[in-house]
Formats: sequence, structure tokens, C-alpha cells
Amino acid sequence: MKKLPGPTRLEKTAGSLPVEGVATIIAAIAGGPLAALLPVLSNSLAGERLRRRIEAHLTEVSRELQEQREALRNLSDAQYKLLNEAVLAFLQTTQAEKLEILRTVVRRSLVAHDVEPQEAIMLSRIIRDITAEEAQFVVEHFSNRFVLISDQSVPPAAETLYVQPGSRDELIVAGLASLGVLSVGQPTYGQALRFSQITGKLIVLLTAY
Repeated sequence: MKKLPGPTRLEKTAGSLPVEGVATIIAAIAGGPLAALLPVLSNSLAGERLRRRIEAHLTEVSRELQEQREALRNLSDAQYKLLNEAVLAFLQTTQAEKLEILRTVVRRSLVAHDVEPQEAIMLSRIIRDITAEEAQFVVEHFSNRFVLISDQSVPPAAETLYVQPGSRDELIVAGLASLGVLSVGQPTYGQALRFSQITGKLIVLLTAY
């Protein structure tokens, strides 16, 4: 089992602040279900190092939200959904890279004025479950029109990303298909997949300014 890396400087700075305390601060700012859910969920976290890591990120999120009170007051329902789910996802995440992604999603949610309510529901599910590797794959390969699991024994097609069968990327493609980021259907040999229409807005949330 891969060991968690040592605490960062940010974690050391925030290491004395209880998770439930930070969660309560964020809940007070954003309101709604967060007020009831965050402190309860925070008590289920296991592992002191993981606890400190999440504390550090939530501390920064709390500070950033404190600075954006005007934007918070003017959130649309769709933006609120994205922000709410992103903050809750912190308490279900063990990947350090995913925690960084969630901080970006929180910031980007504040300016995601063009997201529709149904899109927010879909995006929230994806953001909750997507891994850091899957997110990186989407950002790097979105310019391809098709994704095809193949050993390239067939003639190459334009705008097509070929993924080697049995590779780690094949697992990533399967994960993205299950999330709905790639077109419906499990990836199989010879079946070209496409990024779904929601992917463009997902990338906007995943990437910093």
C-alpha cells in the first residue's frame, strides 16, 4: 500500500485546527445542508495525517470564501449545487491531487454563471467521483474527437486518441465512461467513444484561471 506523503508546510500551519471547526465555518458562510452535514461528516475521517491534509485545504477554502461573500450571496441554484457538492467531496477524498482539484472547483463555481441546474447535477456527480488521473486525462485529451481502445492494427483515423488495450489508460477510459464523460457504453475493442457535451463545462471547473 502506498504511504501518504509527509505533511506539507500548509498542513503544518493548519494542523491544530479541528476539521469540524473549519467545516462549521464554511457551513455558516454557504448555509443550507452544509450547516448540518459538514460537522457530522468530518467526525468520520480516519487517520491523523489525512485529517491534517483535509484541514489545511478546508482552511484555505474557508479563507477564499470569506473573501467572496458578495459572490456567495448572488449564487444561482446551479452554482450553489456545484459549490455545496465540491465542499462535501473534500470529506470523501484521500488523494492529495484530488483535494487540489476540488479547491479549483470551489473557486470556479463562484463564476460558473452559465451552468444550468440539470448540468450542475451531472457535473456534481462527476466531480465527486472523478479521480485526479481521470481529470488530467480529460484536460489533456479533450481536443481529440474520438477515443478508441486499439493496438492501432487498423489504419489511424484523424482526431482519434488510441488507447492501448490492457494499459492504465484503458482503466481511465472505462472510469470516464461510467461517469458519463465519455459517450454511453463501456469501452470495447473497435468501439470509438466521444467526450460528452458536458465535458467542456467540466474542464472549465477543473482548470485554474
